[in-house]
Amino acid sequence: MSLKLNSFDWFLACPRYIEPLLADELTVLGAEAVRVGHAGVQVSGDLAFAYRAILWSRLASRVTLQLTSGSLGTSTRTERRTPEQEMAALGALLAEVNWTDHMSASGTLRVRFSGRTDAFRNTLFGAQWVKDQIVDYFQRHQGARPSVSEDPDLTIVVNLHKGQATIGIELNSRSLHARDYRSPEASAPLRESLAAAVLWRAGWPRKLAEATTESPCACVDPMCGSGTILIEAALMAYDWAPGLVRKDSLNLAWPGHDLDLWEALFADARERQSKGVLEAPRFVFWGNDATEVVYSQAREAWRQLGLPDARWTQARIDQMPAFPEIDQGLITVNPPYGQRLSDPSEVEDLYRELGAWMRSAPDNWQGAVLLPDERDIRTTGLFFNKKHALLNGQLLCHLYRFDRLQAREVFRPVAVPDLTNRLRKNLRRLKSFVRQELTNAYRVYDADLPEYAVAIDRYGDWLHIQEYAPPATIEPAVAARRLEEAVATASETLAVPPERIAVKQRRQQKGRNQYSRLDESGHQMLVFEHGAKVEVNMLDYLDTGLFLDHRPARFWLQQQARGKRVLNLFCYTGVASVHAALGGAKCVDSVDLSPTYLAWAQRNFQHNAIEESRHGFYRADVMAWLADTNKRWDLIFLDPPTFSNSSRLDRDFDIQRDHEALLELAMSRLNPKGVLLFSNNFRRFRLAPQLSERYRITDWHRESLPTDFQRNPRIHQCWLIRHVT
Repeated sequence: MSLKLNSFDWFLACPRYIEPLLADELTVLGAEAVRVGHAGVQVSGDLAFAYRAILWSRLASRVTLQLTSGSLGTSTRTERRTPEQEMAALGALLAEVNWTDHMSASGTLRVRFSGRTDAFRNTLFGAQWVKDQIVDYFQRHQGARPSVSEDPDLTIVVNLHKGQATIGIELNSRSLHARDYRSPEASAPLRESLAAAVLWRAGWPRKLAEATTESPCACVDPMCGSGTILIEAALMAYDWAPGLVRKDSLNLAWPGHDLDLWEALFADARERQSKGVLEAPRFVFWGNDATEVVYSQAREAWRQLGLPDARWTQARIDQMPAFPEIDQGLITVNPPYGQRLSDPSEVEDLYRELGAWMRSAPDNWQGAVLLPDERDIRTTGLFFNKKHALLNGQLLCHLYRFDRLQAREVFRPVAVPDLTNRLRKNLRRLKSFVRQELTNAYRVYDADLPEYAVAIDRYGDWLHIQEYAPPATIEPAVAARRLEEAVATASETLAVPPERIAVKQRRQQKGRNQYSRLDESGHQMLVFEHGAKVEVNMLDYLDTGLFLDHRPARFWLQQQARGKRVLNLFCYTGVASVHAALGGAKCVDSVDLSPTYLAWAQRNFQHNAIEESRHGFYRADVMAWLADTNKRWDLIFLDPPTFSNSSRLDRDFDIQRDHEALLELAMSRLNPKGVLLFSNNFRRFRLAPQLSERYRITDWHRESLPTDFQRNPRIHQCWLIRHVT
């Protein structure tokens, strides 16, 4: 064949969250130009590198040789290609590949297709369409057509992402996560690649390097199930390549296969395996499970592999034998998640027993526990040092790492005197404001005490508590305890029962995470401010649907709106639009890209019995919409996000970078005597100085701060902008 693989681009797929680990592993295997991507790693390397990855990678699931890539369309809205043009562009890329280099016309193929565009709206259609192009290629060039198979000679991979297409072929014959060391009937709640990631995150490779014959290292799994974690730990310890215990790792039907190279690398792996067994005295492995069936499966898999002897016991966690007298060891466990238990308290009891047993480990031992996101690690009664996100199938889990197996003090959170006193002081300061009954939604506390870095807002008879992400220097268990104390103190001092307190953690948000859904409770309630009824949702989103710090700006809009045309850009839930309409605006237009928030805005109009026929709701990219419209308005309210990279946008939006162009567009739609109220909450924001040369700009920051936000004047910035007359 004509294909020569001196140095090519490869993509090695893996589950999300372990991409950095895979990048480190591939670097050791000889990869160059390593680039971490989404659910995989892009690298450069020769065929020998690819073969080493197939043999040795414990984390990758597929190895794809990238054949070609290119654009399916341009990035600007006005020049977006039609579906027909996208198909033509992908067809041209497929035609660039000499497919006879990779399979024969009498062979079989399969297409793995991912991504969506206007032309390819589902992956089944995309895979079928690509298959047809390749089959037609062989018909034109060789007068014969390959067939489709689930066990093909060649798997073709096509990925579409952000207007780019990448085309490649898989060198592995099947997923690399499999190791084939257990019978098909054996249950395995963890994929082998996930077990390897657990061990990597838990620090097992570092312990391997520290172990000696005089000072061996132990790996213990007290709920080992079918033994996946323990076996992966042993394969690492004894330097066994996963490809040696996997059947049919490599696609031998590929014409580019170099048999001599593969056999040489395979023989080298066999030699390392033989030497690895000699390291047996340096390690001790102990597997335990209470269930006889899975316990037997683990022992049988260990025996089938021919691994050095290990210790096996069958017992409940609270009845396990004593730890071996070894100075260093690692406890790794993936306990039952509780889905099959009829009584939820059973799994909590199990986790408490696990924590008690882990605390009985010898000094200097470490631990790692994998739990699904909804399970509370504090039930174990242990302090964890680090937490890592991992995916078990489609289930989001966290691996909790314990560098010291010390007890977490069990306590019932109670009101804290210092925080109680501060809340009472704040309530006295707000007493006059609350008595005016201008609103029943306001801020009570905003990280006044450094130890309790939360914001506490009252919404009618509910509290909304947001924890600011603690610094890395604060131990997670300490931060969790302080949050519990803050909630207990707020509940007691403000006389709100715990079931009416929504607790969230506020982190720096970017892109789609800004407004991502947290829950599906459908919880809705109405609050009021300056005569307007506002729908809020306390549970389902990070924000409630009402930005409390913009209350004066909305009231100003209400007072200025009579008889005027008003435009609300990035309208969110339309509360400012409601105020303008209640103030007697001639018409109010609201623009936002989110259908969820536009529907919310329309409900807010309905809650206030506002006739919608005179008002407009537009789902659109604000900047594109402003560029296309010919309308003009007397008042414009503009409160954009700091950053957005919604999938509905052709490009991302950055307030610092893009505000000048945004303001120019907005001012071009403002009537000569109109006013634009511009606000944002990016603390490092700087208004472009050249704007003051073209417009009359008034700093309205002080006037825009509500009484309940005086302690935090940096909550937002605000200006009134007018044309120079």
